[in-house]
Amino acid sequence: MIINKLGDELLSIIYPKRCPICMDIIPINEEERICESCVEDLPYIMEPRCKKCSKPLNSELAEHCFDCTKNEHDYTRGWAVWLYEGKLKKALQRYKNNNNKNYGRIFSKEVVTLYKREIVEAHVDLIIPVPLHIKKQRKRGYNQAEIIAANIGKYLDIPCNTNCVLRTINTKPQKNLSDKERVSNMKKAFKVIKPDEITGKTILICDDIYTTGNTIDSLAKELLINGAKEVFFITIAIGKGY
Repeated sequence: MIINKLGDELLSIIYPKRCPICMDIIPINEEERICESCVEDLPYIMEPRCKKCSKPLNSELAEHCFDCTKNEHDYTRGWAVWLYEGKLKKALQRYKNNNNKNYGRIFSKEVVTLYKREIVEAHVDLIIPVPLHIKKQRKRGYNQAEIIAANIGKYLDIPCNTNCVLRTINTKPQKNLSDKERVSNMKKAFKVIKPDEITGKTILICDDIYTTGNTIDSLAKELLINGAKEVFFITIAIGKGY
C-alpha cells in the first residue's frame, strides 16, 4: 500500500495535474479541477439568456436569441456552461484533439454543479452523447461528448446510451460552412438503430459545443421520429445569441 502511494506521488510529480484552462499545475493533494483564477475569469452563461437554447443575450427585454427567433427547434430546451471563446475555446480544442480525455470529467462536474436541478426537473430518463462517425472516432480514438455524458450519468444516476444511434454520414466540420450549408450538412446524419431503447423516454443530448444548433436539431428530430417523448440538450460551450 505504501509502495502504491509512493508510486502515485511519483506519477503526480512526473505528470502533474493541471488546470484544463490555463495549464497551471494543481497541488498534488488536490483533485483535478479548474483553478480558482480561471473560475473567476471564465465566461459562464448568465442571465439574460435565450429561453430556448441558453445563448447569452444583450438585452433583458429579449426572450430568444437571433437563431431561435428565426428557426424552429425540435428539442424542448437546452443549457450550456460557458461561452465558446478565449481560453475556454482553446481548452475544448485540446480536449477534442490532444487526447486530454481527463478534461471530460472536469467539465461534467461543472455541468452537474450548475444544472443538476434543471436536469432532474426535466425528468430525464436517458443521456445520449452526439455520436461521431466511425471513421472520425477511429482517427481520434474517443468521442469527447461520450466521456462527458458518461460522467454526468454517473453523477446523477441516469443511464447513458452510446449504441442506439449511429452517425451515418461523415459530415464536414460545421464551423467552415454557411447557415444553409450547415443545415444541408446535417440532414439525415443520424439513424436510430435501437428504437425500443428510446421509445417513450425523455432524453438529454450531450455535446461539447453548440453553435447554430443544427447538429442537436438533426439528432433530436431523429430521436422524436423514432419514439422519444421529449428531448433536451446540454453542452459545455455555446456561441453568442446576438
